[in-house]
Amino acid sequence: MSIGLFVEGKSDKDAIPKLICKLLDSSTKIIPRTIPRGEMFNSEKIKPYLEALLKKHQDIEKVIICVDSECTDFAEIQKEVSRVERELGGMGLPVVPRYAVVVHSLEAWLAADPEALKCVLGKGAHVRIEQDLEEVCKPAELLGDIFAQHGKKFLKTRHDPLIAEHADPGRIAKRNSSFQRFSACKGP
Repeated sequence: MSIGLFVEGKSDKDAIPKLICKLLDSSTKIIPRTIPRGEMFNSEKIKPYLEALLKKHQDIEKVIICVDSECTDFAEIQKEVSRVERELGGMGLPVVPRYAVVVHSLEAWLAADPEALKCVLGKGAHVRIEQDLEEVCKPAELLGDIFAQHGKKFLKTRHDPLIAEHADPGRIAKRNSSFQRFSACKGP
């Protein structure tokens, strides 16, 4: 199976496919693309990206667009993406994308698995995150603080894919409802 994936940035492009493969299996072909956040909320602007991807990769069965809520209320973002999904559904595309809202960003998903964080931080690392990760508006700052406590500097483009490589989707889903919703939309 091939899945098209649109995300906002490089760390998402490098990390989210690893999570999808863990949810499905490693033979799943993920074709990731980055597009500007503002264009994700405009069906006319995203349509050319979709057409180009589907023309080049005709074996794509599903397209997922991951958009971060970035300190905005989930319901507000969900309302917007539902509107865009409806509009795209009426445009005659061979595969209509599904949106996945990441509350608040990828780092909230990754912080939900302390065992994966320990693997990246190294032997003897102690990671305990008590707060509700969907209430942490800027989870990259939280990871930055955790890394600093262990004498390291958190770099999204370097560490997000490493954490995703060690992550257990089951552990993430237990602590993050937006990842549960994402898990539900990744299959055929």
